[in-house]
Amino acid sequence: MHQREFALQGGADRASATLWPLSVDGLLLLATASVLKQPTARDRRTRYVVRLAFLLGIAVSLAANMAAAPALEWKPVLVAGWPPVALLLAVELLAHRSGDQSEIATADLPMDEGAGSGDPLLARARQVDAHHRELYQRPVSAESLRKELRIGAGRSRKLVALVRTSRNGNVHG
Repeated sequence: MHQREFALQGGADRASATLWPLSVDGLLLLATASVLKQPTARDRRTRYVVRLAFLLGIAVSLAANMAAAPALEWKPVLVAGWPPVALLLAVELLAHRSGDQSEIATADLPMDEGAGSGDPLLARARQVDAHHRELYQRPVSAESLRKELRIGAGRSRKLVALVRTSRNGNVHG
């Protein structure tokens, strides 16, 4: 309700003001889902756009909430402004938690040649290596793989070793 009123006060017509909350909350919903998705398949520009969309949605929601505060005193403004701030913090915590869990979940997997061949990260590492070879005519480095897959350095080195070993024909996977 407060977002509709905010849009009307800002000069929107009734139809646009009615759709305003959908545009703000819809943007926040989609951006939140994108932030929480596995980031390995997205490039830097996409991650930037997703974060920007999320932060803009938070900013507009915060402005609308604060404008709806019954008085410009610290308690009403804090109460009105808290929900978008809480959403921002919750999404950030979940995003970092899901990234940590994907690294933790794969950190203890055995990485010998036989066990590593069924590892979903190994398949992804092979894709990244193939793409890197297409672009730069050389194999992917452990550091580039670490950044792309958002994994630890040790895990990245093991995956690079497996990718190179399997590429040389020693492992069939």
